[in-house]
Amino acid sequence: MRKLLMCLTAATLLATPAFAEARGFKSDIGTMISGPLKLDIIVSEDLAHRANNLPKKLSARGSSTRLNSSFANNGRYGDKAIEYLIKDIQDELVQDFGKQNIVLSDDAPTLLRVTIEMAKPNRPTFNQLSRDTSLSYKSYGIGGADMSVEIVAAGGNTLGSASYRYYPSLDEKGFSATGTWSDASRAFSRFSNRLSKKLAAAGAGTS
Repeated sequence: MRKLLMCLTAATLLATPAFAEARGFKSDIGTMISGPLKLDIIVSEDLAHRANNLPKKLSARGSSTRLNSSFANNGRYGDKAIEYLIKDIQDELVQDFGKQNIVLSDDAPTLLRVTIEMAKPNRPTFNQLSRDTSLSYKSYGIGGADMSVEIVAAGGNTLGSASYRYYPSLDEKGFSATGTWSDASRAFSRFSNRLSKKLAAAGAGTS
């Protein structure tokens, strides 16, 4: 997994986040996109770093006494947590693309690069629990995720970009039944649904 994270980190240095600070789904995808797409899912350099470290920025480390600090100073999620997030968003995209008849192919000339910019858990991850004995799985906080998308043609031209950001407010719902990545998974689902419909409207997946 260490090699995987190194590859992910290197790959994100070439990716340009779109609308990273915007709330909700934002998109400038308007160009007709024909043919199948090659799906590439990566994580940001920051998120890859947090797999086994605290955030580089002290201001991002938060405080364990705050409800929205997301435990262990917003880091040390563990390699398996990053793998889970990638698999979770991939499953959502494949399912929703299938509903919209959007064809995915590893040989497609048009690249759809999805970057998980940031994700925060609702409850401590296994790695956080193992590293900090003061934590309990009963601990909870506000989770969520930020994603960005870049569609790149065979020649390297960007055909469009999009982003989605979701972190619920304290009064939006209770936390008693939430799992480790409940809000992040909800973010992935909403993002996938909106992106698939946007791409279908642009003609993606058709020849």
